Amino acid sequence: MDKTEAKRQIIIEKIAEFLLKNGLQRASLRPLAAAAGTSDRMLLHYFLDKEELLTATLILIAKRLVEILESVRSEQMPFDTLLPLLAGMMKDPEIRPYLRLWLELAAFAGGGEVFYRIIARQIYDDFLNWIASALKVEREEERMPMASLALATVEGFVLLDAIGYESQIANALKGIVIR
Repeated sequence: MDKTEAKRQIIIEKIAEFLLKNGLQRASLRPLAAAAGTSDRMLLHYFLDKEELLTATLILIAKRLVEILESVRSEQMPFDTLLPLLAGMMKDPEIRPYLRLWLELAAFAGGGEVFYRIIARQIYDDFLNWIASALKVEREEERMPMASLALATVEGFVLLDAIGYESQIANALKGIVIR
């Protein structure tokens, strides 16, 4: 790794910590530069623009989340076992900032911000693939539909958690176990 790439990596690491703590709302160049311990001009020396910086940082954040998820799973699980595990992980203080950031990213993407939509899809694909690999299915053709359902359900849980509606998460989990 050359000197420039090493500096880029350090900046990305610092910006990742900033985004996990502060979210995307405060992600203009000056606060990002301050978090990285540099100037906004130097950020633009190492990255073409803010989009390139945020893309690299959000991809790192998504990779970290997948690594955290991998560390808690030892074998494939059926849908009705995996979903409660994922719902319980939402309360983990290590994971919660990632989910809060994901919700904010999805809101920006839903608001028509093309850049955020592109990066949200990349992160979504990583998370979907992790869920698919974590699922134990009877027939292989069930894997992706079940993974998509699990991801959509978890996204709903993240939204319900954000508005303080934990009782509805609990009710949904009871419904999964009853089926």
